[in-house]
Amino acid sequence: MTYQVKIIYPKEEASEDNKLTERTFNEFIDELETDEVLSQYEQLLARSYSIAVTFAPPELDNTGAESDPFMIAERFELAGIPYKATLKLKASGDYEAMTKIAKKIEQQGFDYDISVKLQIRESSAVDFEKSNTWFDVDHTKYTVLPKASSQDIGDLRTLYESLVNDHQKVTINLKAKVKKDDDDSFASQLAAYPEDTLVIFRLSDADVFGE
Repeated sequence: MTYQVKIIYPKEEASEDNKLTERTFNEFIDELETDEVLSQYEQLLARSYSIAVTFAPPELDNTGAESDPFMIAERFELAGIPYKATLKLKASGDYEAMTKIAKKIEQQGFDYDISVKLQIRESSAVDFEKSNTWFDVDHTKYTVLPKASSQDIGDLRTLYESLVNDHQKVTINLKAKVKKDDDDSFASQLAAYPEDTLVIFRLSDADVFGE
């Protein structure tokens, strides 16, 4: 399998025209084989960098199907990697549509936030001082943000599938709970992700005093 790698180096201070500025340098490497990604990781550690790793699987795999977070989580479990799964959704619409989504989230035992955007216009019936006007279909937008996470992705399955069936754009982010800068855990995580996953290395100077 091949992966994409993005390396974000630490910011560097530079003096230009007697002004102190910060420079950033990012490197992007395409189509690296598994052993090449592992080698890149080890080389960065050997250069005394500390590495925060993020994995961004492709939205669609090479067959055109959506990436399956449940399969990735299953591979984590088989490898003995603890993780946190977080459902991500930003649904916006009128009051009735968002109420249905909010009820689904609540029925699964999760909390959620709702924000309301009121368009105050001369032609709008919305009056901020009159809450009974806040339900105007044309000039009010409700946004639902679920607070749904678990250390077992199975807890999110029913809500995830229900939202997918409602044609909502919903994803599940996985965050492995592993020791930082650990070769073995990184290799196990990498093996859990599908081809064309973007592997992001965010570098910082190693804390030699904390070793």
